[in-house]
Amino acid sequence: MKDEEYDKTDEVTDRDEEREKLLRRFEAGCYMQDLRGSRSLSTVARDIGMSPNYISNVEKGRLPSDHYIRLIASYYGVDEDDLFIRWGKMPILTRETVQGNESLQKTLAQIGRDKVLSDEEKEKLYDDIFATYQRYLKKKELLGE
Repeated sequence: MKDEEYDKTDEVTDRDEEREKLLRRFEAGCYMQDLRGSRSLSTVARDIGMSPNYISNVEKGRLPSDHYIRLIASYYGVDEDDLFIRWGKMPILTRETVQGNESLQKTLAQIGRDKVLSDEEKEKLYDDIFATYQRYLKKKELLGE
């Protein structure tokens, strides 16, 4: 009986995650439509070298390629990292940084696997790491380095 309850909980969690993913894509697509504004699909497509159909599908929530996200960020003059995050994707520079730093990979993997810390505690830890980074930069700035 307990295994059946666990399986049902997993199914609910999977459905919730799928709903969240679809909602994120819908919201990101709406944001892309807002960026396009009064420009026609064909104008934007011509300007960035993509098909109007592809752009339309992305605006309807189709997950875009990393290449497309970079093109759109540049074309509209918006933050590339923000677009990646809106689509639920890891920004390219973040991915490259993590891939190139074994210590960072190890740290993030250990935090992610830790069974003692709750998700909220892990999030707080990530926030603390970021705050430490910001303090470090401020200190460097004050010292004129």
